[in-house]
Amino acid sequence: FIFLFFFLTVYVGACAPSLAPFFEKTHPKDLLETPSENTPSFSLSTGNEKNGEIILSIHSYSLIRYTVSSLLDPLRLVLDFTEMKKGGLPDLFPVNRGVVDKVRTFYFRNGNVLRMEIFLNQDANYHIKAGSENKLSIHLDYAPAQQSKAEESSVPEKPIQTESIPSSEKALLGRSSVTATDTDSCKVLLDEADEKIDLNFQSASLTNILRIFSEISGFNIIIADQVKGNVNIKLHSVPWNQAFKIILDNHQLAIRCIGDNIINVVPLADIEKEIAAQAAIRTAAEKEEALKKAAAINSEAMITEVKRINYGLISDISKSLDPFKSEGGHIIVDKRTNTFILTDLRANIEKMLWSIEIMDKKTPQILIESRIVEVSKDYSKELGIQWGLTGSFAPKDAITDFNSQRDKRVVITDGSGQQGVGNTLVNLGTASTATSGVGIIIGNILSGLDLDIKLSALESEGRGRILSTPKIMTTDNHTAKISSGRQIPFQTTSQEGTQTDFVDAALSLEVTPHVTSDGNVLLDITATKNAADFANVASTDNLPTITTNEAISQVIVQNGGTTVLGGIFERTTTGKEKKVPFFSEIPFLGWLFKNADDADTVSELLIFITPTIVMDNKGTIRGQYPTTLHGAIKH
Repeated sequence: FIFLFFFLTVYVGACAPSLAPFFEKTHPKDLLETPSENTPSFSLSTGNEKNGEIILSIHSYSLIRYTVSSLLDPLRLVLDFTEMKKGGLPDLFPVNRGVVDKVRTFYFRNGNVLRMEIFLNQDANYHIKAGSENKLSIHLDYAPAQQSKAEESSVPEKPIQTESIPSSEKALLGRSSVTATDTDSCKVLLDEADEKIDLNFQSASLTNILRIFSEISGFNIIIADQVKGNVNIKLHSVPWNQAFKIILDNHQLAIRCIGDNIINVVPLADIEKEIAAQAAIRTAAEKEEALKKAAAINSEAMITEVKRINYGLISDISKSLDPFKSEGGHIIVDKRTNTFILTDLRANIEKMLWSIEIMDKKTPQILIESRIVEVSKDYSKELGIQWGLTGSFAPKDAITDFNSQRDKRVVITDGSGQQGVGNTLVNLGTASTATSGVGIIIGNILSGLDLDIKLSALESEGRGRILSTPKIMTTDNHTAKISSGRQIPFQTTSQEGTQTDFVDAALSLEVTPHVTSDGNVLLDITATKNAADFANVASTDNLPTITTNEAISQVIVQNGGTTVLGGIFERTTTGKEKKVPFFSEIPFLGWLFKNADDADTVSELLIFITPTIVMDNKGTIRGQYPTTLHGAIKH
């Protein structure tokens, strides 16, 4: 053992009397009684009084090994000396000079560690210098940070084993600008703590560093035996919880919270094994619970129900039954007979039958009746057609229903510009020729009109004729198509020879109905009119061009109501010639023996569409939810 003596002198001028009790207690002769004790010698002096500098000198006859750390709550500098005794040092002695408030010492017998805590009254710079292996001086002076009064707090006496660090260090010890949250929760350790610290260690023991964090955080830290290694770290003004996490990550460590303030530091691999074991336990528990449920189900009475599907697709309905099936239940699908064989608890069977009853509904059928009428261009006004006008009507029969105000004005674009439509009957004719009009438009039959009687009167007066009255039946949301016209042949020449292609010149009408929940019919209408224009032929082969008109619209019509498409104009030019044989062929004089009669007529094509929902025997198209279920067979 190396014999050391303890001696303390203070050079503070006028303040010397305040330190006299300390000198009396630490006279070297008091320490020489135990030669085997390794105790250091300390001296306290002032440096630059303007900066409030205090110099703490440490001398020993053996190598000084220490660690240093700065803590912020309360503000203090902590030095731990290994293999040193406390001797006759007092536990606490006041200084109250410069930046130093007081000094407190602890001795940990288990680790043979002497701890010295230097309490500061404000932020301070500290600089540690090593004169030799057994001499050390700590310089503390004012820091530029804002002053803040240190709060006293007791530190539990726990030994901290330390390793050597560089002989010269320089750091800034200061408070965090954010007040630390004082709460005793493991979550705070990594989420909410805000006290900042400085760390500077080389080849320091990992377990000792973790013990330092116990002192900083106030948590009780238990270190597993497998945790070993050294730490090389230098951090400045870093939140302690962040520094703690960095050290854990670098050494593949994890923490386990025990209670509110106990942390167990273990290797990460051990935690992963525990998680896997807990997952296996949960899986086993879930299987056991499932077996218990299955046993409970088996103990109940199972029933079987046979249900035949009439209208729906059995594959689609089968998917909707799976959520109602229990683990012991069965659903057998027979596609050949479109039948379900259901085996389950009575409550689940009732839910399945209820779902089937809702989905297995007859799809509504709609009769699409159309009237294709050719009239003079002014007769549509007399028919009472409201072109381009939206209104609100409450008809008794066969009337289109519109859901907006009657006095609303709309704008219809034609070839020459824009034309406003008011709340009066308007015939959208053409400004010049019939073939340059607005094309296909949607109209509305006004109330109080018997359409069939009016159309019959039309033919009797010779002002129009009914071309056809096709009817077609379709189901809800399925397209019905009506087409009438001709195909015009066109010859094309290629290397393979002359080929003849046909182009449709027809009136085509496609209607997709949908029955709404209130009994009306929503119609998606696509009308196309392609016609050969023999007045405009190709210059090469004298073939006519094809004129195309198309309208796509969506309207809501009451069941049995009528909507109309118009604006399809046709211009017909005819020429008649009466002449006297032989004499009419004489040049110039032949005009005296013949008469030419040319006629140019314009007609409009109107398409009336009347959707009618086909009712069932009960006079309804909507089903009802089942109230009672029968036919269950007990096992």
